[in-house]
Amino acid sequence: MKPVPARSHNPPTMQVLSEAFRSGTLSPVAATKTCLDRIEGLGRSLNCFITVLGDSALKAAEESERRYRAGAPLGPLDGIPIAVKDLFYIAGVRCTAGSKILKDNIAGYDATTVRYLKEQGAILVGTTNMHEFAAGVTSDNPHFGPVRNPWDSERVAGGSSGGSSVAVATGMAAGAIGTDTAGSVRIPAALCGIIGFKPTYGRVSRIGVVPLAASLDTVGVLAQSAWDTAALLQAITGHDKSDITTVDEPVPNYLESLSTPFQGARIGVVRQYFHEDVDPRVEENFEGFASNLREIGCTTGEADLGPVREVYDKWLIIRRAEATAFHQRWLDSTPELYGADVRRLLEQGEDIRAVDYINAFNSRPAIIERFSQAMDRFDFLIAPTTSIPAPKIGQSATSIKGKEVSVYSALNRLTLPFNYVGFPVASIPSGFADGLPLGVQVIGKLFEEATVLRLIRAYEERFGPFSLPSLESRTETS
Repeated sequence: MKPVPARSHNPPTMQVLSEAFRSGTLSPVAATKTCLDRIEGLGRSLNCFITVLGDSALKAAEESERRYRAGAPLGPLDGIPIAVKDLFYIAGVRCTAGSKILKDNIAGYDATTVRYLKEQGAILVGTTNMHEFAAGVTSDNPHFGPVRNPWDSERVAGGSSGGSSVAVATGMAAGAIGTDTAGSVRIPAALCGIIGFKPTYGRVSRIGVVPLAASLDTVGVLAQSAWDTAALLQAITGHDKSDITTVDEPVPNYLESLSTPFQGARIGVVRQYFHEDVDPRVEENFEGFASNLREIGCTTGEADLGPVREVYDKWLIIRRAEATAFHQRWLDSTPELYGADVRRLLEQGEDIRAVDYINAFNSRPAIIERFSQAMDRFDFLIAPTTSIPAPKIGQSATSIKGKEVSVYSALNRLTLPFNYVGFPVASIPSGFADGLPLGVQVIGKLFEEATVLRLIRAYEERFGPFSLPSLESRTETS
């Protein structure tokens, strides 16, 4: 596998912007205007925003600029343009969750994560398009239109946080936040060629976030680099007494942890389940990535997580039951307002028996322990993020080694087991298949986000910045 080529035409990372703001070579207002201009142009053709916050973003950028001139920025995110999945409440801004049902819903308060971002001086440039109610993996939205992949506008961007991923990949925002219930941060990150990080379940508050399945939902981040990812995680992570699912666990300084020298790591490769029904191009790319890890001092070995298929089945029960419970009022009163795919999935949840839900829920501690024991010999696990590269918009099935597989399964079956057990996972760009990005998941131990970030940083330092679509390809899609 060849090293990822250095970028020459890509938008500046959050780290570059932060340093430029401090040195005075670039202003937050200028950076925000650049993002808003891209949203107005590329954003329309790639369909990745639902609401653009132009006036409020520029006003916030002006306030940020004054702080820099006074030598008193609020932190590394001050002045950084950030996109927010249209699932998070922003006071005074509509939050549709990508649905017709909530098309006129105006948030009365800020989600906890949004409040944290504002307190750090981040500039919210808009809310991003997504799979309806986060209940899918393509971001092919029947109400707002499909989010288009910046590498090939006829293909999906992944979901459900598709708009957030495209915004980062194309420089419409320097970073973004999304949610991950079955891989909804990691899948679009892989298909668009950026980093998607799902922290440990309970690390980030979900107050003010429209739920899909409460015991699986995790707020995550999308970014271009390890530094950017660390800065975003630092801003939003921590115990929230208003959210009983958040854990009162000390949060390390993720940015400072990046300076700790990387001494290599023990990497576990799980063959069972994670390498079944996988496109040969994905498999070849994965093996190249594993080889690259050995070049930075890692050792690899076989890991055994036991029967992972049962984890998929238990996740499915919980996801269907919890999502349907939240949506029951609308399913009963206005079922015609749902897109066909989301309505079908929600109706399937009505058939889940209480005993099956309780058994699936109560099985989690034992399976978490089993996964943890399997990782005793390793620092990380690695697995492909998706079984296939980005499929065509509207495509419902694909062929893998002569076997027909649903697109839904091909995109989320490798990510969702780690939502069930709650481990921290990052999808990082690993290369390409016929010009389309692929990703590999790096799975850490519970609450060890910092060690995953160090591995990503070491990989970047050895193989160069991750590649994004060139300005020329962006022009073609517009």
